[in-house]
Amino acid sequence: MKRLAALDVARYFIQMDHAPSGTGEITNLKVQKLCYYAQGFALARHNRPLFNESIERWEHGPVVPPVWREYRNFRASPIHSSENSFDPRLYDSETRDLLDEVFRLFGTLPAWELRNKTHLEPPWTDTPDRAAITHQKLRDYFGPLISDLDELGHDQSELLQGQALASEMMNDHMLRRLTERGYADLAAGRYSPLEEVRQTLGDV
Repeated sequence: MKRLAALDVARYFIQMDHAPSGTGEITNLKVQKLCYYAQGFALARHNRPLFNESIERWEHGPVVPPVWREYRNFRASPIHSSENSFDPRLYDSETRDLLDEVFRLFGTLPAWELRNKTHLEPPWTDTPDRAAITHQKLRDYFGPLISDLDELGHDQSELLQGQALASEMMNDHMLRRLTERGYADLAAGRYSPLEEVRQTLGDV
């Protein structure tokens, strides 16, 4: 497996998302989570990192800072394929297999669902805010996951259904928290701009 720059991993996923099998709606938030899963799979399956850059624990899940800076101007909007400097010669067959596997498992999930999913996982929950998520934490978490995937083989529906259910539960919990907080703000005379409320609800 060839060692890549984190940006090249991100560019591969952006290219995949703009292919006919993708959603065409990949955002900075989503590409961060796909890079996180790719690094975890590489460490668990091949015992070496896919890229050297650190993954940090940020408020909205794992983030690779150089990738975030590259696409931050898109904010929550999809990253245009025209902005993607993709070079297929960078990826050997083993690397492509790993990235394709990650995209097959997680690439069709919405960005916020992936964000919520990472909030349930120890690499993020067990890391202090803004600190780097260690390779060992990624190995410890993704090792059993990779074993489960290998045992399931091509029949991965059971594992994916469990992941989807956990994400749905987290979304419901967040909506309840937002509703409760909104009532409390109104009672205290605090008001948020309408556009900010729309953005928050759109994210959920």
